Amino acid sequence: MRIKRRRLDERGISVVELMVGVVLLAVVVVSLAASGLYSSRMLARSRVQLEAAEFLQSELERLLAIPYDSLSSGARETDVGASQWEIEDRYTHRQIFLVTRYAPTEAVAVWDTVVAYKLAP
Repeated sequence: MRIKRRRLDERGISVVELMVGVVLLAVVVVSLAASGLYSSRMLARSRVQLEAAEFLQSELERLLAIPYDSLSSGARETDVGASQWEIEDRYTHRQIFLVTRYAPTEAVAVWDTVVAYKLAP
């Protein structure tokens, strides 16, 4: 009889075991939620940086499309950003120093700088 009684007492889950399981599950769920929020934030940041790089590339391509003799320093503003460039004459080429500020919203702004060269014809 003692053996049967001991087996009956060992059946089921105690309250302590249940609480430990619930705490472990809560830690896992909170960790997953935090990593989801972090990855969402990083995805948004990456998207803005990609758009800023595209803006810089389009501004540089626009400047490189200007004929060599017409290329001069200046600035321009668009609905999503601004660009400013300085042209420096060299013996065989012109140096283009381009600074862009991409700002799709008031809270976000990405500044980029690039130096490019346009060879004399």
